[in-house]
Amino acid sequence: YLDKSSLVFSDYDVDSRGGEHDDEALHTGTWDWHSYMLKGRIQGHFVQHFGKTAEVLHQLREEGLLFEGTPFGFTFLSKLSGNSSIKPHSAPMNFRLRLHLPLLVPPDEGNEGYPSCGIRVGPTTQRWMEGKALVLDDSYEHEVWNETQNDRVLLLVDLWHPDVRQNEREDIVAMFVHAQEQGWLKDS
Repeated sequence: YLDKSSLVFSDYDVDSRGGEHDDEALHTGTWDWHSYMLKGRIQGHFVQHFGKTAEVLHQLREEGLLFEGTPFGFTFLSKLSGNSSIKPHSAPMNFRLRLHLPLLVPPDEGNEGYPSCGIRVGPTTQRWMEGKALVLDDSYEHEVWNETQNDRVLLLVDLWHPDVRQNEREDIVAMFVHAQEQGWLKDS
């Protein structure tokens, strides 16, 4: 799939309008995104704006790799503007792995040994490299920052953790379907 990353690179326009954003306390500055999958549900409008990227994601979906069918499944193009950050947080479970495919990474602006645009997962800090996928278990505490003047853009994809077997995946999805039917989960 990563050999198709050039399709994704050519598909994203950093000035795309109509992105989603959240005013929650998780971030400072500006963080916008365009969702392919939101809370485990595929969003039809994404393909209209990012057709090539949707084709690549559809292949992952067809192979059952996307963390689809749970309220914790997300896949989106993420733009973190300059002088913005996402505060330390962690996923509520470890059933998934999160893939970051950086499309635009601002040049480093100094800070010897500390990236001006980077990610920390647990005790490990690193800088993204354009076109080099980073896979992480986001059930570990992690945070993101962009202390530059430029945008950082990446494709974020939630995938089933490879240690979760197919029958377990089906049971997990069925559990969330049941919880939704019982009204235990908000439909948002």
